[in-house]
Amino acid sequence: MSLPAREVERWEAAPRQHPRHRAVSPARPPATHPPISTPPHPHRRARRGHHTAFWVLTAMVVSSLVVGLVSVNAMRVDAAYRSRSLAEEIRTMSDERRTLVNDVAHLSSPSRIGRWAVRQGLVHPAAGDVVILQVPGFSHHSTPTVEAGE
Repeated sequence: MSLPAREVERWEAAPRQHPRHRAVSPARPPATHPPISTPPHPHRRARRGHHTAFWVLTAMVVSSLVVGLVSVNAMRVDAAYRSRSLAEEIRTMSDERRTLVNDVAHLSSPSRIGRWAVRQGLVHPAAGDVVILQVPGFSHHSTPTVEAGE
């Protein structure tokens, strides 16, 4: 629905308001007001960069991190050298133990001891020639039993 033409004309005939004039700012401030030399909020200042304490704290944190990282790497390398050294020492001792076990087995061999006894002129005793000695001061008076295989 459109408006009747008469109402539109009435609206157009309404008195117009004068346009507002903006205040023109002068090219320079008036002489009655001196220029403001201090900022309006003295507690707030413009940030011109970081404070010295920030740089000192940053340098301390970064340097401690670098020193920590280098020392951890040095400890890791030292541990690797020590583990390699211990592994080599274990290998050497294992070889030495194997050699010693073979030597003990060879030296305690009954056949080797028997050959040495024959070379020295020793012989096996006859069945009735074994004498059991009683040692004075020994409180346990039991006779030894002969075990199988001796």
